[in-house]
Amino acid sequence: MKRIYQFLTSMPFMGFLLLVFAISMAVAAFTEASYGTDAAKSIIYNTHWFELVLVLLGFNLMVNFLRYKMYSARKIVIGLFHISFIVIVVGAGITRYISFEGVMHIREGHSSNSIVSTDTYIMIETPDNELKTKVLFSELRSGTYSETIDVEGERVKIKSIGFVKNAVKTPVESASGEPMVDFVISAGQGMQPFSFKKGETINLGSLVLGYSSEANIRFEEEDDQLYIVTDRDLEIRSMTGDEPIPVAAGSRQPVLPMHLYAFDDYLMLIKQFYPHALVRVNRSSQGDSGEDAVILEMSDGERVSNVNVFGRAGQIGQPVTYTLGNTPLKISYGSELIKLPFSLYLDDFQLDRYIGSDSPSSFASEIELKDEARGVDEAYRIFMNNTLKYRGYRFYQSSYDKDERGTILSVNKDFWGTFITYAGYLLMAIGMILALFAKNSYFRHLVRHLKELKKVGAAGIVVLTLFAANPVNANDTALNGIPSLDRDLVSDFSELWVHGNDGRIEPMSTLNNEIVRKLTRKSTFEGKSADEVVLSMNLFPEFWRTVPMIKMEKEVASKLGITQKYASLLDFFDEEGQYRILDAVQEAYNKMPAMRDQRDKDYLTVDERVNICFMIFNDEFFTFFPPVNQKDAWYAVGSNPTGYPKGDSLFVANSFKLLRESLTPGGEIQPRQIMATISNFQQKFGAEILPSDGKKEMELLYNQYQPFKKIFPWYLLLGFGLLVVLFVNIFRHKAVSKPVKYGFSGLIILAFVIHTVGLIVRWYISGHAPWSNGYESMIYVAWAAMLAGIVFGGKYPMVLGTASFLTGITLFVAHLNWMNPEITHLVPVLKSYWLLIHVAVITASYGFIGLSSFLGLLVLILYAFMQEKNRENVDHFTDQLSTISELSATLGLYMLTIGTFLGGVWANESWGRYWGWDPKETWALITVVVFAFIVHMRFIPGLRGRFNFSVATVIGFVSVLMTYFGVNYFLSGMHSYGKGSVEGVHWSVYVSMLIVVVLIFLASSKYRKYGRSEAS
Repeated sequence: MKRIYQFLTSMPFMGFLLLVFAISMAVAAFTEASYGTDAAKSIIYNTHWFELVLVLLGFNLMVNFLRYKMYSARKIVIGLFHISFIVIVVGAGITRYISFEGVMHIREGHSSNSIVSTDTYIMIETPDNELKTKVLFSELRSGTYSETIDVEGERVKIKSIGFVKNAVKTPVESASGEPMVDFVISAGQGMQPFSFKKGETINLGSLVLGYSSEANIRFEEEDDQLYIVTDRDLEIRSMTGDEPIPVAAGSRQPVLPMHLYAFDDYLMLIKQFYPHALVRVNRSSQGDSGEDAVILEMSDGERVSNVNVFGRAGQIGQPVTYTLGNTPLKISYGSELIKLPFSLYLDDFQLDRYIGSDSPSSFASEIELKDEARGVDEAYRIFMNNTLKYRGYRFYQSSYDKDERGTILSVNKDFWGTFITYAGYLLMAIGMILALFAKNSYFRHLVRHLKELKKVGAAGIVVLTLFAANPVNANDTALNGIPSLDRDLVSDFSELWVHGNDGRIEPMSTLNNEIVRKLTRKSTFEGKSADEVVLSMNLFPEFWRTVPMIKMEKEVASKLGITQKYASLLDFFDEEGQYRILDAVQEAYNKMPAMRDQRDKDYLTVDERVNICFMIFNDEFFTFFPPVNQKDAWYAVGSNPTGYPKGDSLFVANSFKLLRESLTPGGEIQPRQIMATISNFQQKFGAEILPSDGKKEMELLYNQYQPFKKIFPWYLLLGFGLLVVLFVNIFRHKAVSKPVKYGFSGLIILAFVIHTVGLIVRWYISGHAPWSNGYESMIYVAWAAMLAGIVFGGKYPMVLGTASFLTGITLFVAHLNWMNPEITHLVPVLKSYWLLIHVAVITASYGFIGLSSFLGLLVLILYAFMQEKNRENVDHFTDQLSTISELSATLGLYMLTIGTFLGGVWANESWGRYWGWDPKETWALITVVVFAFIVHMRFIPGLRGRFNFSVATVIGFVSVLMTYFGVNYFLSGMHSYGKGSVEGVHWSVYVSMLIVVVLIFLASSKYRKYGRSEAS
């Protein structure tokens, strides 16, 4: 027993549990992507074995808390954030087992005092009893329900034997079956299938349809013939186009199969009548059918039969009647209706959109809270990140009805679970922050060790010359014959305000950059700026139709027989003017987005580029003219607007026509006068909504200089150059001269200053923190990595060089084709101060962890080149780098942990739950667990040491990449606003992994041969 206790409380077992925890969550995340959230919960998150892992982790942590006296004054800081995890797990347990979540739906002018639970239940009603059991079914685990009940003295065993997601009922003829009608019904939005047995009905709102005497339009069966009886007029329409047959109210008519029955706003098609049939449950091939099916086996010891029960989470289950002998049992599957001690009345639902866009800016519910028992009648406004809290319940703005006349509120009752969990978060944050400064903490020990390391002697100078890339002369052969444009005219055009497709008002320069990048995947074309390209394409379309500038995808290029990377617009049309890829494009559009393969996506991408060309030629992008009603979309050049004075309307319609005339010989109007008139028009009608001139000037400068794109080559060059200098000197046993060291350091810091200014400028232009989408978070991660390098590398050039190189690589990735650098509006959920706090902290942590991993890579490279003659030198540098790597990993882990749980707080404020196993938050937690294991490896015999730590940080960085990239691009989840577009895993990823594996094996062999034993 003692050995078992010692094993369960040992550090190796703790490490094992951490890895099991991380791997389990990773498997669950991929399971969720393939089979849905319920599947991940049913096989991992909601299982007893997963709970046992958490319990054992808590037990191990508590024992070691006591064993190492972390409660003592000397270690209380370390103990504080370790014990906080136990507090968090306790809070999570209360949330899971005691609290509940649900959804409330209210239409305008109506009230509600009930919510539909998030959890699902099997409910059985007998003549003398009601039984309710909480269940969780999935396609991967359906046999989780089993009950034995007494029915009039008989023991009946009920168990689940199957579960069908998106189920549809399919009648099958059977002599032992009963009469059944198979039909579909439509209200103008697609056909919905139904199968009715006797006694079943459906409420369509204005009437009840069913195989029951209670229905307004009902089916009746006599001598194996089906009849329809109606209390209102309807019409029978033939599928072959014959004249419709009127049916008067109150009449009884034989049902005509494969005929349409029209009544009210509905169309019904009777597919078939089965005098004797059974229902077979199948999965819908059309996607979401609106309900799932649980297959239950009923056994009384003599007879065994199956019952199909339909329902799903978020819906109140409709009972199915099963007759046992002469006793009817009502069985239902679905959510529970929970009554509240008060009600909410919806006065008004409000949806604000960005100007002229369908994208929501915000949505809110004007609510009246009515509690007669307490005499409360108060008005509240619920909107994203602003909740209503009352009597332990919290109401969150979740969604809304399509007609915008109803609201959907998430409801949560979890006071103690939230309170205890938040207390754990607070303890953890305080403990981690204090651990950075506490005299006896391991972090301070590492700092002291770093100061104690002696410098390598001997002086030496190595000179590195930096070559600036000479500008390449543009090959303008393709542009021969296209008239040149006056620079001032192009500048005037770029400075005009334009109303973008997403509703953002921005300088035309910004839109021009986006257009040219879409067409060519470059920021300029043949030496011409994006501003000149777009204006020239509009003014001289006959020339540009022949210019190869449309970036091709391989599949499309092969189809058209084009061997170059670019095609001209004319290449897409045959001699008769037929669009050569029309069939392939239509075929792709006819498929559901999830069913499109890479070929379809290639055709749609190229088709979009072709359409962009025509939109430029037809002035459709040039939405320069604000309407009188400033909430509407702006008018494009050539429009026929309403509401303006006649002269202004004529100018909108003819402005660019006048511009083209002004460019012809003998034109009476100066071209720049047209641009000035458009600018004055914008001030006249849009002054109240136009951004400031200062923002315009700043955005134009930002577009012109593109600071992040300009500095990444310098980061790469300086970082790589400094590392080369240092490596050469390590193996020459010489130190780097101060001029070289300070020269590199100064230039790297100058690049960092430009990087920082660029972030501030982007923040000013967009009006929100610059880490709200994929591109922005990448440039911020790069900034954080460089900041970490400056913090830890002030006296260590190798750290500074590594950070510079890492920052350059990160910015390089940010500017690859699949990253979109455009400035966008915020989605409603991101309009919160939490964007500033949570995203800033968690994203910055990637920079510190990234630096640690790259330093680990550098240590492995040094080991790979270790020899007997340089072992002392290499050993000194690896000690330095490993210590800094461990400091950076620890700080990054603290930030990542705090940021992850701050994200939980934000989620609770926005969605009503602080943890929902969303893939993004799950992978962030996986990374926390992985690096928690890595920084604790020193406690595990056989895993401690610099070499193992370096290998672990390099491998652990894969988890960071998965958190940052993989979830956004390969998994689904609530964090879709950060999503980019990339297809598959690039071949370079596999090559990089192979190089790392080879490096690890090479470094391992040299380390075993020349490395010395380490004390820690």
